[in-house]
Amino acid sequence: MYQDDIYKLTPNQWEWFAQDVLFHLGYTVQIGPSEGVDDGLDMIVELENTKYLVSCKHNFKTKKNVGVRAESDIRDRMEQHNCGGFIAFYSTSATTGLKNKLLSLKNRDYELVEIYLDNILDIIPTMRGFILQKYFSRPQDLHHQLLQETEYKPLICMKEDCEKDIISQRNIPWSMAGFHHEGNKIHLIYGCKHCVSDYANYPYWAEISQIRYIEQMLNWRSVVDNIKTENIELSEEFYEHWAYLQEAILQIQIPQGWGRWI
Repeated sequence: MYQDDIYKLTPNQWEWFAQDVLFHLGYTVQIGPSEGVDDGLDMIVELENTKYLVSCKHNFKTKKNVGVRAESDIRDRMEQHNCGGFIAFYSTSATTGLKNKLLSLKNRDYELVEIYLDNILDIIPTMRGFILQKYFSRPQDLHHQLLQETEYKPLICMKEDCEKDIISQRNIPWSMAGFHHEGNKIHLIYGCKHCVSDYANYPYWAEISQIRYIEQMLNWRSVVDNIKTENIELSEEFYEHWAYLQEAILQIQIPQGWGRWI
């Protein structure tokens, strides 16, 4: 999950990451992060003719919520830099006291944007992979990182008596999906390589570590579509198993642009 990697970022990296997130959300960066004395601001960005002072707080050691003491003189800082809005970009959340202080700004007709850890975890999967790889782990190390708010569902090997979850981090390298031609019907199968490889007798198959990459999964989807055009009858459970496979892959999928499986 991204949360662990977020807390490995340094405060300076956190500011650069904030800049990439805000740019992704449509803001224009007027003054970006800098090292040293920042004169009360981390960044200034603009959206729809409103300038925002951005405050980046990264409690990567304590993981405590940001309090009032950490955000002094917000309105003075905004006026000093001629900003009509304030963006709180925190790797945790804010205390009740600080949230009330921020709300008072909004009540004085200042624009207020609060971006906390939960928001950031929702935003990350929508970002391009070549941006994310500047800050986070190698794609091989990512696991169950897209469906943050959904209960994890294992994908069990289809061989009878094998109860291994083939999308667990340990088993991904040793798992595959393919097609089994039996009689006049095609079955979609998935499982451990040593359990199902002998049954994958139709000339299409893929490793789970391969179709984790979204570009490769799209190619695999084209293979399924092509099978439908070959006038070969599909088994009754074909699309049921295809749905289970797609749902499982979404939990471990590597974002677009992060690279390709080799």
